[in-house]
Amino acid sequence: MEPLIAGRSVSEVPALDFAEMRSWQNFLEAALRMSAMLNRSLVESHNLTLVDVRLLDMLNKSPGGSARMGDLADGLMSLPSRVTRQIRRLEGHGLVRRQASPDDGRGVVATITDQGRMAVSRAMTTYGLCVKTHFLGQLSRPQVAALGENCRRVNAGLKLAAPPTRLGRA
Repeated sequence: MEPLIAGRSVSEVPALDFAEMRSWQNFLEAALRMSAMLNRSLVESHNLTLVDVRLLDMLNKSPGGSARMGDLADGLMSLPSRVTRQIRRLEGHGLVRRQASPDDGRGVVATITDQGRMAVSRAMTTYGLCVKTHFLGQLSRPQVAALGENCRRVNAGLKLAAPPTRLGRA
């Protein structure tokens, strides 16, 4: 039996009771396992990482298939230097190209190529099937709706608590 403080069972993490800690651990483990499974499936099937696919998908959905490097870093919640390395690697595979920003010569814009559009289209099929089979397929429709609403609420709170800023910059 778990020890109780003020009617709530205690966890090993201060500020969280046992039920809260168990819920958080289950969420975190599921998110990490799902991310690893998606990454493994995408690498095996398409030679693209999960982050590659997210980046290519962002470019594919952006106006003209282009985005500033800083905007990509913000969207991926990643460091600009990490996104630069990733873009260089994808550029080496012919999936994106980089050029100086037409609006600001100091900035760099990444643009998805036709080959990149085909690659991300194929990869998104694998992505969707993996999500449906291994994540959403474990839940009923009402559970899927509740999960979506709960994640939306958490995300909204996180956005209010920490407005977007470029990682690594003050």
